[in-house]
Amino acid sequence: MEIELHVASSAVMRDAGALRQQCIDALAEEGTINIDIADVTDADLSFVQILCALRTAAADAGREVRLRSPAPAPVAALLDRAGFLAAPTPQDLDFWFHGERAQ
Repeated sequence: MEIELHVASSAVMRDAGALRQQCIDALAEEGTINIDIADVTDADLSFVQILCALRTAAADAGREVRLRSPAPAPVAALLDRAGFLAAPTPQDLDFWFHGERAQ
């Protein structure tokens, strides 16, 4: 079974509560969690923190979290500015960019 989450174009602090609840609801179900972030044009660290927390909670439960497509440019830029791409693990590259680091 797969659970689908869609993140709207805005993924900033004012939207964090709704995204957090979507993640909690997805964790309550069984199966792989697929997240569509293709529409994200505005994001901040709350978005990254929530997805990192989701990945950790899912891994602790033996579950997988995947992005439907590689992180769009605004998210890649945020990850870079925040230092997440300074020394990314292969797992991070696989999650955010499907194995290929954004240029």
